[in-house]
Amino acid sequence: MAVSRRTGWIAAGLLARLLMMAVLLMAVRFVLANYIQWDYTQDPYKLQSYTYVVVSAVVGTAGSMLQIPVAMYLLCKSKRAIPSAIILDISMHADIVISVVLASGVGAGFGATNDVLRYVRVTTWEGGQQAEQALINYYNRAIVPVVFLLVGMVLSICATVVSARLRARATNDSQGGA
Repeated sequence: MAVSRRTGWIAAGLLARLLMMAVLLMAVRFVLANYIQWDYTQDPYKLQSYTYVVVSAVVGTAGSMLQIPVAMYLLCKSKRAIPSAIILDISMHADIVISVVLASGVGAGFGATNDVLRYVRVTTWEGGQQAEQALINYYNRAIVPVVFLLVGMVLSICATVVSARLRARATNDSQGGA
């Protein structure tokens, strides 16, 4: 019975990582697809926080991609033996780092969008009402990828919980506990 429960936890962690990768890739796609038609050659309306949102999503995706072979290994090995505590330690700590990076990306994205929207609404723009409305629409659309990043962060936290539970169970099993 314990073997099937362990396998279920490993499968749940693998599913969370796969879903997290899909959601984070969608967040990157939405950030890169959001733009305004300007006559300028630069993009002065793009914030560095949105670059950080993309970087945190890419880091989360890469970390999850590196965790998938570990989860597959644990899934295959869990029916025969207790997984190594070292592998579970590395997996758990990597999940914690990924969760922190994604949480900071969510905070940067929501914070910057909220602050800039407040600024756009109270400033008089050279292009008049059209320029103001274009910026408001851009920043309102910029919230969508941050929401996807938030969902990815929640899935990352789920994977972290699974890793911590598997680590605790492996420690308990190796010490002869129930």
